[in-house]
Amino acid sequence: MNALESVTAAFVSESREISGENLAGVYLHGSAVMGRFNREFSSAHLGWYRKNPSDYIGRMHGTDKDLAAHFMILYHRGKCLYGKEIPDIFEHVKEEIYLDSIWNDVADAENEIMANPTYIILNLCRALAYATDRLILSKKEGGIWGIANLPEKYHGLILSALDDYGSEITLHLDMDCAYEYAAYMKGRIQSFL
Repeated sequence: MNALESVTAAFVSESREISGENLAGVYLHGSAVMGRFNREFSSAHLGWYRKNPSDYIGRMHGTDKDLAAHFMILYHRGKCLYGKEIPDIFEHVKEEIYLDSIWNDVADAENEIMANPTYIILNLCRALAYATDRLILSKKEGGIWGIANLPEKYHGLILSALDDYGSEITLHLDMDCAYEYAAYMKGRIQSFL
């Protein structure tokens, strides 16, 4: 049993003990199911919440547009660890709601690409893959889709992000190319909204 399986098994056991009959199910989604779990990306909000929970909750304004994306990925790519099957608990997210959710995640890509390049580069690929082809992909799958479907001048940028994803290397970017890529991808995605 690997570390992820060990943690999820313990979580299911504890959840069942705490919730008993009230527990409808426990579900796994995202990169943990799609074969590319990365602990660094998966805990992005945790530090902020631990440091200042009031600020985190206040800035979320009682909403989290990411939930639509999480539910869509869960519905199509998730795994039931315990309980009722996913379609028995969750509904399919409407396309316009999912598009709004993924747009919200990439809308500030030009300002965020240098701070979090791997995430932004690959996330833009998977957002455009959904917008154009209705594919629900992991970040790695999105990058592979990007190499097959985007202009060649961006391939080096995407390949660098794919190499960086899940590794310990530091991604060095051509800033002009990165900004141009972010603007190009945002324009393409926005044309589907």
